[in-house]
Amino acid sequence: MKKIFLSILLYAFAVQCYAQDQNSNSSSKIDLARASLISVTVGGAFITNGTFPASMTERVDQFITRIFTEAGSRTLSAARDEKLIAKVKSELDGYAKRDITLKRISGEVIKLDLEKFRLTGDFKFNPYLRNDDVIIFPAFDLNTGFVEIIGAVNKETKFQFVDGDNLSDALLFAGGLNKAYDNIKSAEISRLNNSGDREEIISADIDGAFPLKRGDRIRVVADPNQKRVFKALVLGEVKNPGYVYIKQNGSLLNEVIQKAGGFTSLADLSRAEVVRNYNAIEMMKKYQLTDEYLNSPEKYYLPETMLKMRQMQDALTLLRTDNLQLEDTLFFSIDNQLRVLRGESLVDFTKLSDPQSDESNFSVKDGDLIIVPQPFDYVYVFGQVANFGYIKYSEGKNYKYYLEKAGGKTEMARDGDEEDVVIKGKGKSWITKNKENIKIEAGDYIYVPKVIPRNFNFYLSRIGSIAGIVGSVATIILLLVQFGK
Repeated sequence: MKKIFLSILLYAFAVQCYAQDQNSNSSSKIDLARASLISVTVGGAFITNGTFPASMTERVDQFITRIFTEAGSRTLSAARDEKLIAKVKSELDGYAKRDITLKRISGEVIKLDLEKFRLTGDFKFNPYLRNDDVIIFPAFDLNTGFVEIIGAVNKETKFQFVDGDNLSDALLFAGGLNKAYDNIKSAEISRLNNSGDREEIISADIDGAFPLKRGDRIRVVADPNQKRVFKALVLGEVKNPGYVYIKQNGSLLNEVIQKAGGFTSLADLSRAEVVRNYNAIEMMKKYQLTDEYLNSPEKYYLPETMLKMRQMQDALTLLRTDNLQLEDTLFFSIDNQLRVLRGESLVDFTKLSDPQSDESNFSVKDGDLIIVPQPFDYVYVFGQVANFGYIKYSEGKNYKYYLEKAGGKTEMARDGDEEDVVIKGKGKSWITKNKENIKIEAGDYIYVPKVIPRNFNFYLSRIGSIAGIVGSVATIILLLVQFGK
């Protein structure tokens, strides 16, 4: 019994000692953490100014990011409107990240460049903090205190200018030279005077440390690189439909068809076509200027409405010197819209086998669409017929044969064969005369118009119009007779 009691006492004593040791360690850690805290003051053009606690293990960039995030969160939490939030975010992030001054209590002054640190990882631009450090942010305006660089670089950019910047700094902020371009030896620097009415063009060695000035605009010039995805789309009756790669200046139509595996046995070459659009509207769509503007409006100054305005300008220019009557303008508008929507090239695929034909030398361009359909052995009959729809094509039959196959005309069909219309499938031309002698081909249309009902009011209005004209003529004649006397 005594042994058990002694064991319990020893255990309790051990637990107590362990607890005291743990409390001692915890207190030591707290004291150590407190000892590692320092005070850092932030001043100048920053989101917030004041003295803040920091750790001796923090570098400037880490500390500034933390302070900025905390202050930004507090500011944004008070905003509710989405537009206001977006505006506040852009203004908050507008602080300088270069030419920052770090003053030590010892009197040492260090210039910081957080942009260069983030690009190079060089810690000389981002030192550890010390107690009583003061960080001062300069005021700057990127609209005036800038350097811009474009051209054969990896990222066209505009950055904050700092005294002492040179061409190599600009290339650093632009992500370096774009390796897609060869033999880049110089850069073109455009430098305006303060009034902006005189420009100096300077050619600088790309490998040199050419000194820059505030407001310089740099263009890294290189020979055009034509290694791009030039391709045409081939659809329909070819053995391997899909995209076919072509050369920058185009590839011959025969070559493109061969790359697509050649025609299948079902290909109808008489109806095959190359679709291409060369009008300005389609060119803008092709190069996706609208998408680029919407994604980056600060870079592409192309309003959203430009395509619509360009379409309107195109149509009005065509009408500027016209002699159309008012009732003709509707039909012209229809034809013009079709012209814009369609861009077929005049290529007869049946002549491709002739090496001397224009078709054999036809060049397929980037973005072209080639459609090779199957044979279509039907004629479409519609309008005032008993059974409108597709009728099987029969060689040598005239249009009346297809009307009979469609069940003949209805009671509402206009009287007389001269009212019937044959519409050619290829060019969509309307034929109303000598239809009996027109060769009907597969893909053609036959249309039977409907009688337009004429009620009493229609004839009354017509009689009224005629009576008005007759009355006017009679009045003029009467006046002439009176003056003759």
